[in-house]
Amino acid sequence: MPKRTLGDAQRDIRRCPKGHLEIFSVTHNQLEEIPAELGLLTKLTEINLANNKLTQIPQQLYDLIQLRKLCLARNSLKDLPEGILGWENLKTLDVAGNHLSMFPADFQFLALEELFFEGNNFVQFELFESFRVQEVFSLKELAARLILKEGMNKLSVLSRALPLYPDLQTMLSRWGRCALCFQRFLTTWLECVQFINLRKDMSLKSSQIVPVRVLLCSYSCFSKSGHSYYGVAKV
Repeated sequence: MPKRTLGDAQRDIRRCPKGHLEIFSVTHNQLEEIPAELGLLTKLTEINLANNKLTQIPQQLYDLIQLRKLCLARNSLKDLPEGILGWENLKTLDVAGNHLSMFPADFQFLALEELFFEGNNFVQFELFESFRVQEVFSLKELAARLILKEGMNKLSVLSRALPLYPDLQTMLSRWGRCALCFQRFLTTWLECVQFINLRKDMSLKSSQIVPVRVLLCSYSCFSKSGHSYYGVAKV
């Protein structure tokens, strides 16, 4: 059975009056995908995609900086893409009834007023001893880190040559920044989280604790003292 998507409507989305459409609602439709073109409707303030079968959302939705209310409840989302601070005006987020294990990095900096997240599979705060594993980065990762570092210098040879290799640019666009040393890297070394108190850290009414992803580049950073980041065990 083919996936139920909004793919057939992509042309219509491109033709939508971008300066006028503010509310987008498609609920109870068993949708499995939504097109990245939805991110072109930059005047949207409210999106409701509840009660579908979405397993992911396109990162282009973070281009909707006017968005104030987003409902993704009762889907099959396993994670939200990185870059959530694009929703700088978001006030209400409903992700209840999905399969999330944690929120994306920097989630705690959103200025939310309402958050609904019950019925997910969040990682639990349980401590146990871990052992250091000698890290050996692949040649691809080492090269990527060098290019990402050099790419910050707009006058460098690498920075000027990158536009000649669009596939490489696309691959490197998925870089992350280490929360401790702030260096850029391509591949997450270890899945890490910090546990955020919604009332204390986000000024929400609830005092519940939620896990938020942390991006770290290496064991050298993870083993530093003075931080409250935890590795996520794979079981």
